[in-house]
Amino acid sequence: MIQITWNDDKCTSPQECRKCLDACPQALFAIYPRDGRKPGKAAGNWAIAPLYLSLCTGCEICEEICPENAIEISVVQ
Repeated sequence: MIQITWNDDKCTSPQECRKCLDACPQALFAIYPRDGRKPGKAAGNWAIAPLYLSLCTGCEICEEICPENAIEISVVQ
């Protein structure tokens, strides 16, 4: 089984970076506003997280491309 360890504290500018989101061939990452959306207000305080973990093939592209080293891929048996 493949495990993704995600350090949200290291991901300092997810909306500007988006490297893992754009690079993942399985599209398992998603970007979302941490504080939710409120009518009439622009969303802010964005976060990226791996949501579709069962799709991960362990290719490690996200781990390699992350400039903040916020992602770690490992195989758990």
